[in-house]
Amino acid sequence: MKLERPDAIDWTNARFEHKLALAEATGAAEVPLARAVKSFNRLRNKSAHEMMFSIELDQVKTLVGLTDDGMRKAIQRIADEQLDVVRQLEVYEAEGVEVEIDPAALPYLRVLTPTRALLFGFVVCAVRSLALTGALEVAFRGESKETRDIVRGIDAELDRLTGGLFRFPA
Repeated sequence: MKLERPDAIDWTNARFEHKLALAEATGAAEVPLARAVKSFNRLRNKSAHEMMFSIELDQVKTLVGLTDDGMRKAIQRIADEQLDVVRQLEVYEAEGVEVEIDPAALPYLRVLTPTRALLFGFVVCAVRSLALTGALEVAFRGESKETRDIVRGIDAELDRLTGGLFRFPA
């Protein structure tokens, strides 16, 4: 679906739930993903407004369970890969093997738990899915039908939508 005049919408006071509803209504966000993102937003709001709130693994598993099979597998793969890195580092440490680690990553590695790894996997997959939908829409609107031009358009739009979060090396 194409909005004839997207600039006619004033987003300054639009709430997240309205933006998500529009994404779902236009097909930019599939129903399972929209439900999961709504659930994630509720958790985010609780954690932002309740001082003693903590997110438990069961809550994140329920959130991930709202997504479709493909996304669930991708989320779990990302979480497993992160936890594997931590486990491998623990093995190296126990064996006395010196490993060079970026100092900026150390605090993250110290607090990585299954809950955080799964939550990170969810955020990565949700952002990637929503951004890719937007990028494809923009890229296929272009004049050129050449594959390399379409891929460049997708990359440029993904970069714009995510601030370079998923930038691929040249």
